[in-house]
Amino acid sequence: MGHNPRFRVWGNEDWQGYCPTIGDMDRRSWSLTAKCSTCDLQMEVRTEVIIARLGKTWSPWGKTAKCRRLHCNGRMYLRGYAPRAGEYVDI
Repeated sequence: MGHNPRFRVWGNEDWQGYCPTIGDMDRRSWSLTAKCSTCDLQMEVRTEVIIARLGKTWSPWGKTAKCRRLHCNGRMYLRGYAPRAGEYVDI
């Protein structure tokens, strides 16, 4: 299963329509990574923690967060791996 060639031509709007909420990403077994644009810190994102705090209907699309590294003023953005498509998606 996976690696469907149609996913390779999808843009962010297509991906957002396919998986609009954190609950959808969790249900489809996406793995999420947060990466700082300043210091390049990368962290695994646990969807179950976000769901417990913000609910299944919260949408991460277009959102950033303050970097967790001490003394870094950068912003972290999300990147998801869609296992069915075999593609990485900038969220």
